[in-house]
Amino acid sequence: MESKKDFKNELMQRRELEVLIESEKNPTRVEVKKALAEKFKASEEEIIVERIKGFYGRKEFLITARIYDSKEAMKYAEPEAIFQKPIEVKESEKSGEAKQEEKKE
Repeated sequence: MESKKDFKNELMQRRELEVLIESEKNPTRVEVKKALAEKFKASEEEIIVERIKGFYGRKEFLITARIYDSKEAMKYAEPEAIFQKPIEVKESEKSGEAKQEEKKE
């Protein structure tokens, strides 16, 4: 993991990051949050992964993320819709089993 940009935004009480990650496949937002929390010694609940950008033909991904100082600062700065998004997708939904079960009923 290589930091490209690390800016401390005092007004918004957050760190704004751009990090380059090497991976064999596209990393999920959950995997990226865990990696960022481990590297920057932060809570996963205070991290917002804005973007995961892959590069054609390379095993590198540019991650744009924000790490807040507190949950209150995050709730103040981020739109309400971000907190309503589901973070993880169940394994049954990935394989399409859920859709097949609905058709049977």
